[in-house]
Amino acid sequence: MNSIKNSIKIEKEYNFIKNDKIIYNYWEKNKYFNSLPDNRLSYVVIMPPPNITGVLHMGHILNNTIQDVLTRKARLEGFNTCWVPGLDHASIATEHKLITELKKKGISKEKIGLKRFLKIATKWKIKYSKTIIKQLKKIGCSCDWQRLKFSLDDNFSKSVNKIFITLYKDGYLYKKYGIVNWDTKTQTALSNEEIQYKMCRVKLYYIKYHIQNDNNYIIVATRRPETIFADTALCVNPTDKRYLKYINKKVIVPISSKEIPIIADNYVDKKFGSGCVKITPAHDYNDKLIAERHNLEIINLIDKNGKLNKSGLDFAGKSVKKARIKIIEFLKKKNYLLKIKEYNSQIGYSERSNTEVEQLLSSQWFLKMNLLVKKALHNIHQKDIIKLYPKKIKKKIKDWFINLKDWNISRQLWWGHRIPECCKTDKKVEVLDTWFSAWIWPIVIFNGIMNNNYNNNNNYNNNYELQYYYPITELVTGDDILFFWVIRMIIAGFFFLKKKPFKNIYFNGIVKDSNRLKMSKSLGNSPNINKIFNKYGADSVRCGILIMAPIGKDMVFNPETFLIGNKIKNKIWNAFKLILTFNITPPKNNIEINNYLFSWIKNKFYLLVKLINKLFKKYKLSKVLIIISTFFKKDFCSLFLESTKRVNSYKLTYSFLKKISKLFRNILIIFHPFIPFMTEYIWSILKLKNNIFHNKKPLLIQKWPTEKTLNINILNEFKIINKIILQIRKFREIYKVSKKLKLLVVCKKKYNKIKNNILILLGNLKSIKCLKKNKNSNKYYTFILDDEIYLIKRPKEIFDRKKIKHELSYYKNYLDKIILKLKNSSFLKKAPQKIINLEKQKKRYCLNKINLLKFNLTSNLTSIK
Repeated sequence: MNSIKNSIKIEKEYNFIKNDKIIYNYWEKNKYFNSLPDNRLSYVVIMPPPNITGVLHMGHILNNTIQDVLTRKARLEGFNTCWVPGLDHASIATEHKLITELKKKGISKEKIGLKRFLKIATKWKIKYSKTIIKQLKKIGCSCDWQRLKFSLDDNFSKSVNKIFITLYKDGYLYKKYGIVNWDTKTQTALSNEEIQYKMCRVKLYYIKYHIQNDNNYIIVATRRPETIFADTALCVNPTDKRYLKYINKKVIVPISSKEIPIIADNYVDKKFGSGCVKITPAHDYNDKLIAERHNLEIINLIDKNGKLNKSGLDFAGKSVKKARIKIIEFLKKKNYLLKIKEYNSQIGYSERSNTEVEQLLSSQWFLKMNLLVKKALHNIHQKDIIKLYPKKIKKKIKDWFINLKDWNISRQLWWGHRIPECCKTDKKVEVLDTWFSAWIWPIVIFNGIMNNNYNNNNNYNNNYELQYYYPITELVTGDDILFFWVIRMIIAGFFFLKKKPFKNIYFNGIVKDSNRLKMSKSLGNSPNINKIFNKYGADSVRCGILIMAPIGKDMVFNPETFLIGNKIKNKIWNAFKLILTFNITPPKNNIEINNYLFSWIKNKFYLLVKLINKLFKKYKLSKVLIIISTFFKKDFCSLFLESTKRVNSYKLTYSFLKKISKLFRNILIIFHPFIPFMTEYIWSILKLKNNIFHNKKPLLIQKWPTEKTLNINILNEFKIINKIILQIRKFREIYKVSKKLKLLVVCKKKYNKIKNNILILLGNLKSIKCLKKNKNSNKYYTFILDDEIYLIKRPKEIFDRKKIKHELSYYKNYLDKIILKLKNSSFLKKAPQKIINLEKQKKRYCLNKINLLKFNLTSNLTSIK
């Protein structure tokens, strides 16, 4: 009878370039990703919205693959899945990109004006939104694209305005002139969370400040001599005996000759530097606090471009770094500089522009965080109602709450949510921090701000979608935005809706480059995503990135992992092709063996399902993929399919083939979340006569296999069988016994006919005999499994001593000739490197062969350790 394969043209390998797009369009066209509230349980995922600053990087690929795996599994489990995609306007990052592009053309945003600048920004948004969405679809993201949200959409803007005005009226917002973190490159204030601290080698300058009307001087240790013009006091610790006599006296500031007081404050560390610090309240947050406690003058020295203003006297107009060099030269010349000492210190850099952050005085909007966080803190740490993975993240959150400061939410930019005019007292163009729109993201995507009032405890009544989809089931994100976004969303959820925003939050690891730097758009250190997908295909990339991403741990990117993904994919494809080669035939005599083999593989499969369900709950997706792949390669393919092929010579009964097809379909289902495209393609063409493989519905909406009661006995029995087979293979490998040569095995235990036949089949044995009396150890190789002794009879073909001696003599002579050749300087000089390498390879082969022959000659083969 003709095989099934004859009626279907199957390619050597899965053609992802041709098929992936067709499959995705089919899913999307039939609205399999779309969600509306119904009588099923909801399963909601929100995508951390990528910034519209360019294309995706490998960190996005990992994060969105994890989300898609979870969403696809939930869909297969029968949940009403709703994965909401989004894009973020990213005020600072996007504006910085736009300004850089304008600068290349020799123009500035100020020159073209606000209106034209926003038009350019909108065009940029449209261009990169399309690119990002296309890339997300290429990964296979099964998002509900009809729900796509952009953080500057009209509904978002209205919601942000409403929140701002309400918080302002209720006293949670205030405007203050004070110290802020300032990015001189992007020309805006930053929140504390937008600063990255880097360990740097810096210099500590020891400067003499002469005491007024005294010949003595005090040594001040400072990292920032350029701020000397803004000094308004020197400060010592009140318990420092070295300086007690100088407290309340005055010193003369070098260069400016200004008189400033010596004050005492517990803030000063007696052990650091000289134990005396200079106070520059306009350019250091802690100095500002000291100034307020001691009523000190505040002198603004550094402008928003990072240059010294007119207070810098002869150094005005110079950048901070240039001014520092010139001032140190001046201090040296005037003998004010005692010494310079190097040390390691954490220096703050802008997360977006990678510029060293300045602390400046500026008028900014702040949100009173302490009034908002109490309920969120209580629920995270005491009630534990939001499940966090990995659990160690809770400690980070607790530390953040302890050191919490008010949130600076205003930014001196043009691109973003404008501060409502009704709350402003000036005409300056300012926008809100990107995260001020992002912190209400889970609520706004279901219109939960415009339809509700946060002071009303029954705020769900008028919003059915919010009732159905909120709280969000899963948030998958990196812990690099834990403080920017995640904690703020939790605070917003408890404050505005009196409810947790998420059931589960999983923090995946960060993808880093070979220098262990985080992959990001700003650094441009990610490989080209499009090239990678064109080379390997989405399925291989998904598998590769997940395998190198153990739970919650950072990883160094290695493209070799995509080859591992390729191997997994190819194994499935080859198994699929093998199954298609089976012919349907009338019942034969091997029904018992077939049934035994199938009973074992079926129980092994459901044991796997039970295990992976547990691992999914712990987000151990890397481990899930590895154990599914291991089961498929070793158990299903190497043992079950190969055994079935040998026993039946490609000829199976209709009923047995139907069993295999059902199991293979279930295997495709559990692989589908990880390998969506190829599994769907195989599913679509697995159609046989009499509907053995036929199923009209696509794979992505099939049913996830249910856990079943296991036959532990058959699993344990086959475990022993497999161990015996492995020992036989080990014997063949060590003694170079051909796989075609049939062996005789002797054991004390008597096996039933089925198990006997399976061992003979898989081990390629002549027979298995029962041990009646002790055997001559010289004739047998012995191994022990579970206290049972097994013996393999030595084949004469392998252990004929005369033959071994003759062969040993041959290889020794051959080795001598090779060694002579390799010692010949003339040969080494004239021969191509390839020929020399070949001779070296022959030498290694001879040595290995000689060692094996010597071993076989002397060994009694009683056991192998």
